[in-house]
Amino acid sequence: MLKSLLNLDKMITPKIIIIFYWLGIIAVLFSGIAAIFTGSHLGGFFSGFIGGLSTMVIGLIGVRVSCELIILLFNIYAKLKEIAENTKIKP
Repeated sequence: MLKSLLNLDKMITPKIIIIFYWLGIIAVLFSGIAAIFTGSHLGGFFSGFIGGLSTMVIGLIGVRVSCELIILLFNIYAKLKEIAENTKIKP
């Protein structure tokens, strides 16, 4: 296992992306809640609520899509590696 990590045969980044995904969700939720409270003091409750809610919805979608795109790249790499191994000329 250590040899595959040192030779970069096994990717660890997809596991790290999952951690960043959950951290991103937490950050978006906290920023949305902060936007609700901050906006309610500055422009009224309704505008603060709408702004915070839209921050949460758009932020959650953005975090999800960006992490899915990164994971997609690694899945494409895995499939290409599998295709390359299956099409090798065997002596």
